[in-house]
Amino acid sequence: MLSILKAAFISAVPLEVINFFVVGYPADPRSVSSASQYPAVALQWYVFHLPGIIASDRSAFLREHNRLDSVVLFAAGYIGTTIFLALVLWIVRLALAGLHKLSSPLKHAH
Repeated sequence: MLSILKAAFISAVPLEVINFFVVGYPADPRSVSSASQYPAVALQWYVFHLPGIIASDRSAFLREHNRLDSVVLFAAGYIGTTIFLALVLWIVRLALAGLHKLSSPLKHAH
C-alpha cells in the first residue's frame, strides 16, 4: 500500500501542474487554454479542486488574497489527484493479482 501512495504522490505532481497551470480555472474568461472549455475537463477540474473552491467561497480572507487562494486551490487539486491516482493504482493492482491467480499453472493442476 505504501508503494501505491508513493507512486500516487509522485505521479500527481506533473498532472496537477498541467491541470492547474495549463487547463486553468474553467470559469475564468481569461483562461490560459481552451481545454478548460470542454465539459469533461471542466468537470474533473471542479471535482478535484472542490475542497479548495469551497474554502475560497467560505473565506473572505482567501478571496482577498489571490496568491494564497491559488495555493489552496493547487493543494486541494493535488490532494484530489493523489487520492484518485491511488485508487486507480490500487484497482489495477487488484485486477492484476486476480488475473495472475487465474493464470497460475497450479490452479489447473487441482
